[in-house]
Amino acid sequence: MKKILTLLALCLFWYDIGSAGLEQPGPGEDNSISCIVGALDAYKESQEYLIKNPKKNVVVYMSCSGGRWQWNWRAGKKLKSIHKKSFKECTKHSNKAGTGECFLFSTNDKINWKLNDYAKKVVNKTLTGKKEHNEETYVLEQSYIIDSSSEGFVKYKEQNKLTYKNPEDNIPGRFLYDQEDITDDYQVHAIYILASDSKDRQFDVKGKIEKIVLKANKHLKNKTKEKQFRLDLTKEGKLDVSFLRVDKTKKQMHTGDAASYLMGMAVKNGFYHPKKLYTIFYQDKYRDEGGQVGNAKLLLDKELVEVNGGVTYMGAYPQDNWKIHLHELFHALGFVQLCAPGAVIEKNERWGKNDHLSYDGDIMSDRGGDANNIDKKRKEYYGHSIPNCPLDLRKSAFLEPTEKNFQLQPYVNSCVITRWIKKYNHQQSLDCLAKLDF
Repeated sequence: MKKILTLLALCLFWYDIGSAGLEQPGPGEDNSISCIVGALDAYKESQEYLIKNPKKNVVVYMSCSGGRWQWNWRAGKKLKSIHKKSFKECTKHSNKAGTGECFLFSTNDKINWKLNDYAKKVVNKTLTGKKEHNEETYVLEQSYIIDSSSEGFVKYKEQNKLTYKNPEDNIPGRFLYDQEDITDDYQVHAIYILASDSKDRQFDVKGKIEKIVLKANKHLKNKTKEKQFRLDLTKEGKLDVSFLRVDKTKKQMHTGDAASYLMGMAVKNGFYHPKKLYTIFYQDKYRDEGGQVGNAKLLLDKELVEVNGGVTYMGAYPQDNWKIHLHELFHALGFVQLCAPGAVIEKNERWGKNDHLSYDGDIMSDRGGDANNIDKKRKEYYGHSIPNCPLDLRKSAFLEPTEKNFQLQPYVNSCVITRWIKKYNHQQSLDCLAKLDF
């Protein structure tokens, strides 16, 4: 196969076929390397098909915008027909993803996309050489950026300066800040968040959030037979739940990425402690979502450090709040890693996979976390032995009892959390977290 791809790479040429989009090669001015390399995955698949079906034709179409891409390839005897089918399917995905117009990338073994000299070198290297695993590729792009030098930013060491936006929220037993810790270990901290116009149902002081978290922890220990999350507790042994009311209304919350916004507001109010993993409980509904991962990036003197946590929308599926809380915390820790054998395949998406399991019965399934098992067969993300897939939930620093060789969230060099690492770099994660201690 390598010899075949080498030959194909040496025979590359580019030509103009026809009119806009359909049968037209991609424009030479858009030589986004990430797009081109992404399209080569489709090209390689099409060539593998041709080897098995030499009497057929194959075409690949691609859209590219801002380094993001969508592609589709089709095969058949009638070249005109597969051009139309591939173009139509590529356009469908592109319209959904907002990646621009689709153009012809390749026809049979010929690369049609108009490449500059540098892009040609990358293509040849990619086709003839071994593809390197780049962990920076497998990070979430969308996040809420908080500037530590901006007005209103509160350091976690100065949270006692926080004041209530709504004086009526100031009730006995409620705290705007993270109370004094009883341990210096890595731990999960809970935050109760209301929209600006939310009616305060007092789920923090009435113990509802504590019940959810404790139920989830009991389930986790039951299914693993050994581990549970180390919770941030008060001196009295109660769950430490902080309170935050944000500026957006419930209606406004539906117009954007609620999870990242909520995580961003938490960070802005000092919830970015380097040894805390945050679980956010938003009181109301957000679209049809039960929960999501909240991604925020804290800007520190021209450096960005990702701070993420699980977000549970309490108004959507209240009976499943505890399952959603676990599901999203597992995501926040980097699971399911895309190297897991059961990870969902999504060929037309940026990663080619997503961080859920493709089968039912597990809390990390792609069916919304509606099942109870936690890696029952120990082959996906907990206590597994997958080659070249080193991250293991069993070793998480946030679980107790904690392993001696514990693991942290898998930060890459840019201090963003990756969904697929081939080698766990503990020191790198420590270095990223150390930047938050300022």
